[in-house]
Amino acid sequence: MNIRNVFKIHVLIIVCLVVSSQFALADGIKERMKQRLPVIADLKAKGIIGEDNKGYLGFVTDTRVHEGVIAADNKDRKMIYSHFAKQQNTSLNVVEKVQAKRKAERAKPGEFFQNPDGSWHKK
Repeated sequence: MNIRNVFKIHVLIIVCLVVSSQFALADGIKERMKQRLPVIADLKAKGIIGEDNKGYLGFVTDTRVHEGVIAADNKDRKMIYSHFAKQQNTSLNVVEKVQAKRKAERAKPGEFFQNPDGSWHKK
């Protein structure tokens, strides 16, 4: 084997590792978010949290239960949004606004969402 072929094989291995690590990361985020979903759904149904105007979970009331769950979900959302922004060659701010609108539209009756002006509304 010549040096050129060895180099090509090394590049291919690196590409495969990068791609597989992205899939593993995505699977990890998806699994974590699935595990948190029952707590989040319950807090939304109780009107304690809602979808804020940047596409993250926010507290609607002064009741601050399960803050760690909310913070962890928001952290994973930010990682996903950052990936989307990079993939689409746009800013994180643009992705956050798009996701906020999408999540407000998908909110169930009785759940809260935040308007761009910062006010909370019940769907």
